[in-house]
Amino acid sequence: MVAYCTLASAFTRLTPETYHFVSLHVDAGYSALLHTIEGRPASPGMNSNLGVDYRLFHNNFLFSIGAEGMYQLSANRMEDLDVSIPMIDTEGDLFSMHVQVDKARDLAHMVNLNVPLLVGGEWKRFYFMVGPKLSLNLYGVTSSKAEITTYGEYERYYDDFYNMPNHQFQSDQKMSSAVLPMKWNFNILAHLEIGGRIGHMFKHKQFRLNPDKVRMYLAGYVDFGLLNLHNGADGEPIFDYHETEDQGVQFYIQPLLRSNLASGQTFRNLNAGIKFTVAFEMPKRGKSYIYDSNKVGRNYRIRGGNQGLK
Repeated sequence: MVAYCTLASAFTRLTPETYHFVSLHVDAGYSALLHTIEGRPASPGMNSNLGVDYRLFHNNFLFSIGAEGMYQLSANRMEDLDVSIPMIDTEGDLFSMHVQVDKARDLAHMVNLNVPLLVGGEWKRFYFMVGPKLSLNLYGVTSSKAEITTYGEYERYYDDFYNMPNHQFQSDQKMSSAVLPMKWNFNILAHLEIGGRIGHMFKHKQFRLNPDKVRMYLAGYVDFGLLNLHNGADGEPIFDYHETEDQGVQFYIQPLLRSNLASGQTFRNLNAGIKFTVAFEMPKRGKSYIYDSNKVGRNYRIRGGNQGLK
């Protein structure tokens, strides 16, 4: 409320200053995919944005609307697994096949179109802007891979059986999912940026001659997603297997976001980083003078002047 009252006071100044800008911005930083899956930490990653905006400066009041492309990469953390499968060998003896799953890597990609609608204020070198960003998903995929080690355990033998490919006992086998489509829901991001003008630091002739024509800003920003990104569809188990007649036991891995662990869970994104903006002042409309022959014929004089057209 204090901020809005301050902006309202700036907007109603008696001697207004009004400037219009077209600005370009680029930002990058840390991203966290927050979720409600019990016992699993948030997924770290990175976030970047590239956009163009219309910016209005009126007294100390700022208003901005534009469009930006957003890219977010999330690395979902996967737990190591140790699965025991009861089996019967070719001689009819019972044994347990142990499957150790480790070195998992699970990535999710998101490309969105954002429409930021921001207000704020600028005083000398300091400025801030707040507001919502409407975020529409354009592209999303996810995939995972891991290494598995299998070995056999018999009750009647003291040692376990390793590295016997003819019995499917192998070490450090590569296992991966396909690159699967991931549809993210529509989102609204709450945006805050705080920073300052930095154009005075540059020695280029354009900045020296017209310091207010081209304005440059550096700021820190935070975006927090207000809506659930996950579509809630039922998924498959993260790790599964089935036995085939000709290839023995086949193992499968599923990305976290497409697994049954994510079904019915809530996912929100939190991004924080550095934003760089360069704003170019738009041309101002010049004064126009219209010749009126009727006024000239009536010996029209400008108020306060002492000359007239003959």
